[in-house]
Amino acid sequence: MSIRTLMAAACLLFVSVQAIADSASALPPMNFVASVAGDELFTTLKANPTFEQLDKDSVGSPVALLITHSLRPTAAGKATGLLSAITSGVTLGLLPVVTNNSLVMTYIVRVNGADVATYSYEHTFTRAINIWGNKNDTTHGLGQEGLEWVKSTATDFAKDAAHDAKLADLKSEYDFYFGAQARK
Repeated sequence: MSIRTLMAAACLLFVSVQAIADSASALPPMNFVASVAGDELFTTLKANPTFEQLDKDSVGSPVALLITHSLRPTAAGKATGLLSAITSGVTLGLLPVVTNNSLVMTYIVRVNGADVATYSYEHTFTRAINIWGNKNDTTHGLGQEGLEWVKSTATDFAKDAAHDAKLADLKSEYDFYFGAQARK
């Protein structure tokens, strides 16, 4: 046998073992629902081996990943927003509205309506918004910086979920009832 054949066989074995390990770490199939930037978050999470069975169309699934967002005005943001709104209104929208909010992204893994794991990520943003220019906003009202941060939370959540003991227990239970050994 030549060295090339041995190297090719070793590479193929490594890739096969890695694929088995990746599918072994995948969470059970779950429905995906997001309140903002759903396509971007879905694409990011689906690329992670832990969430390879994530699906937007499995509406009746007992396991669901719910992603919600909320904007909370900061203390300074309330005063700034009010003054800015008045100024923008007086100038008929020529001056932008300035907001200062904390954006909170919450990831909830729910099984049969009960929360199994919850993670929240928070970041404060200051934005100047032109009330006439938001007709074709591709950032879901978050601004480019906000959208990039929201997408980064999907990566953070995937890392946190990979090390969550409750999600590991969920995976073990799913494998017990529906995995390869249950079919024997």
